[in-house]
Amino acid sequence: MAHRLAPTATPAWASSSQYTPSEVDPQDETWDDWDYDDAESQCLFCTKTFALPEEAFSHCAETHGFDFLGVKRSLGLEFYDCIRMINYIRKEVQMRPELASVTDYTLHNKQAFADKDELLQPVLESDSLLHAFEELEIADEEFESNVAARVPTPEQQQQQPHQVDVSHVEPTTMLEQQLLQLLKATKDEVQNLEGQFTEYKAMVKKTFYDNVADDVRSEVSVNPTTPADEGNYYFHGYAQNDIHEQMLKDKARTEAYRDFMYDNKDVFKDKIVLDVGCGTGILSMFAAKAGAKQVFSVDNSAIIEKAKLNVKENGLDHIITLIRGKVEEIQLPVPQVDIIISEWMGYFLLFEAMLDSVLVARDRWLAPNGIMGPSHTRILMAALDDESLKDDRVNFWDDVYGFKMSAMKEPVLNECIVDFIKSSSVASTVVTLKDLYLQTITIKQLDFVSRFEIEVTRDTTIYALGGWFDTWFTRDGHPIPLDQEAQTKDGETFLGTGPFSEDTHWKQTIFILQEPIPMKRGDKLSGVFTCHKGLENPRELECEIEYTVDGSVTRVQNFFLHS
Repeated sequence: MAHRLAPTATPAWASSSQYTPSEVDPQDETWDDWDYDDAESQCLFCTKTFALPEEAFSHCAETHGFDFLGVKRSLGLEFYDCIRMINYIRKEVQMRPELASVTDYTLHNKQAFADKDELLQPVLESDSLLHAFEELEIADEEFESNVAARVPTPEQQQQQPHQVDVSHVEPTTMLEQQLLQLLKATKDEVQNLEGQFTEYKAMVKKTFYDNVADDVRSEVSVNPTTPADEGNYYFHGYAQNDIHEQMLKDKARTEAYRDFMYDNKDVFKDKIVLDVGCGTGILSMFAAKAGAKQVFSVDNSAIIEKAKLNVKENGLDHIITLIRGKVEEIQLPVPQVDIIISEWMGYFLLFEAMLDSVLVARDRWLAPNGIMGPSHTRILMAALDDESLKDDRVNFWDDVYGFKMSAMKEPVLNECIVDFIKSSSVASTVVTLKDLYLQTITIKQLDFVSRFEIEVTRDTTIYALGGWFDTWFTRDGHPIPLDQEAQTKDGETFLGTGPFSEDTHWKQTIFILQEPIPMKRGDKLSGVFTCHKGLENPRELECEIEYTVDGSVTRVQNFFLHS
């Protein structure tokens, strides 16, 4: 069950929640219910609370040596940076309680929290400091401005008039006019900041509370031992219905697993099966219907609670046992299993690195002569001559409503495109970049370097390279011979995701070349393809393609496949 991008590339955790607050806990507060006027303000470093946010910020400065406004100004923090910093400090204190006794806390740079959108999620419910820090700065700036302009004497202070409604005041002097303009500007700034914070609350409510926190609270209420790992978006993404609906409606994918199990009931009869990343439980139920004696279904997402209901509704709960957790951490009630099934494939096969967990499960539990399903996968590549690929994504920036935006090209050229390739655009032989034999491959071998040579099959211009993968299920778990192609024997099942196969939700992966390459039929494009996990995010992929045409100048391009 590998994570899929939605067609609009919106992360799964940013979709609408499947729960309403009333389904979780009618007493729970949502962002719409926050009332900062009545909320106490807790210090960033200790549990002491104050009636006013200003008092909490003063306490942070006097007791813990943390001058919020001083840090904000020295680091040049914008509105959302301040939100991230407050939540970052609160998370640090939660993980390191000793910070409560710190009397000199400083931040030297903002790299610890900059651009980390998970820190936009409030750590404390109704955290009034998130609402008050800009008002604190406004008050500070007004104070400094007044002091710089004029420091009144005690006698002058006593003569200050009481506050009056100035809405109908007509200024008669230049000073009055300036004061009224200052007052209006201040009120406008406060309204603007309130609007910013309202926007922030709406964004966080949609992104986190509607999609993550509700699921986590629901999970904890069902199973109090469930860890509230709200930062793990990979697993929380699978708590939503839409991603599972997308995969289940992929008939080529789902029916390949079903056919393998139903066509090999003699293999599954009375066997113990492990389903890694079970999702809704569909593969587990296929295995049970195929005759498995016992099925252990593992998933670290909240979707497993619905899978339990699905299994019970279909009367298979006496065969299928569902376990919440990571395969790297859980324990099974049996020493070994006979078959491991898993739909772990991602874009360009290896995106999201779920295969790592499947191989851990294999090494922990698969019996000697046990079977992996699928048993063999293969990454393939070909040259493409579809000019529209580059026009749509790269050349578009040459004329944007009459303006040039060349600076926008570079990131596009380095990004892999996940989309359908027209079969008619394949203008070369198809080469194998990597064979993965699931019975024996190691996690280390999933990062690979492969030499390739592609022969162009017509006079044309090559604009991109395209990649996809093929998958086989075999009765004995043995790999498919290299010359067998997409042919299968009795009991074997083939699943193709290329442009010549039935469309799947994996689509294909496109690598746009920096410069188009004019080629004649029979010309060869050769080079080295390097693929490894992302250095910053191991669930993403980083690729390098070094290529040359018939010994001409060698070019090198780097590509990134990310969510």
